Amino acid sequence: MKRKYFKKIFILLIIVIIGIYIIPAPKTNFSELYPINDNYSKSLKRFQAKSTKEITINGVKWIYYAGGNGSKTILFIHGMGGAYDLWWQQIIEFEKSYKVISYTLPEEINSLQKTSKGILKILETEKIDKFYVVGTSMGGYIAQYLVSTIPNRIEKAVFGNTFPPNNLIAEENKTKSKLLPFLPEIVISKLGEKTLDKKIIPAAKNSKLLRAFLPSISFSKKQFINRYNIIIDKFTMNSTKYAIKRIPKLIIESDNDPLIQPQLRQQLKKLYKNSNVYTFHNEGHFPYINASKEYNEVLWRFFNTENTFTAVEKTIENYFEGRKDANLKQLQLAFSKKANLYTSQNNNILIIPIENYYKKVRLDGVQQANTSILNGDITGNIACFKTKFEYPKNPILII
Repeated sequence: MKRKYFKKIFILLIIVIIGIYIIPAPKTNFSELYPINDNYSKSLKRFQAKSTKEITINGVKWIYYAGGNGSKTILFIHGMGGAYDLWWQQIIEFEKSYKVISYTLPEEINSLQKTSKGILKILETEKIDKFYVVGTSMGGYIAQYLVSTIPNRIEKAVFGNTFPPNNLIAEENKTKSKLLPFLPEIVISKLGEKTLDKKIIPAAKNSKLLRAFLPSISFSKKQFINRYNIIIDKFTMNSTKYAIKRIPKLIIESDNDPLIQPQLRQQLKKLYKNSNVYTFHNEGHFPYINASKEYNEVLWRFFNTENTFTAVEKTIENYFEGRKDANLKQLQLAFSKKANLYTSQNNNILIIPIENYYKKVRLDGVQQANTSILNGDITGNIACFKTKFEYPKNPILII
């Protein structure tokens, strides 16, 4: 009898365990959690009622939103627990003047490379070449990867409440990450709720909007694990490379962010030394939601600021083209009347007064040359750039 009794108990336990594993994470409704019919609620409902687009990439379905009619495009990239509508307050604001794109990362995607392929396919479908990128948390990490891999396509970059390539996150979560595959989805969901209630919401001044919106985003165990794999997927960022350095960057942070360690915030600013930095005070990890007006103002100012590297490059382009075409008028647009040219030849430094240089241009006439900018720095009103002239029949000149 006892053996039969224990057998029944054992079978019952197995059924309970299986039941726990197959129970999906609970889904909540924003309207039920946020019954207030204010502008936040109305704007979210209007935005979610808009049509999204679908595209299948290597058998994986991507859902994204594309709107606005501006000449410039902003790509918004959500964080680890987000979706395309996480950015609704920014999209509504900026699609008045820009084309905007926001996607939901499919739960099957588990690496930076796969993420990038999906993004590039969406951009190709929408016929977009160059763009601004705004990423938050995991999205800010993805934005950095895009800056590293396709810098020539990115005009401006915003890294919000995020972290640089690092070992810290993987090291601190080594044990947890090994346990994750064995935890039921409902348990992972409950742990997320605990973090929400104990850390995220208090840091955001107990925002009711944030408390209602975040749980309304769909969640799955597979999604959580694969997105964690993305944030620990390391890549090399050479921030001193000219193609990367010339991209205007804005780092947005919060002084009480409960999800980004202060050490990582400092590492991020150290990595991108020439970036602008804006620090929110006591707004937590999601300032674009609970402090959206201020967040939007910060983005507007950044987007409307001239890229000083572009201005210098226009001057250098006058130099390149003026020299190749022997066009003195165009060359004079690049130099002051008292300028000197410094160049190297046979490991020797040559100093050439500008008038002597003009005389040589007149004498030599039109020249075939491959020109490029090797590097450059701008400090205040002072710009220091190194350029390269490669003549087919003459030595290479670096100036």
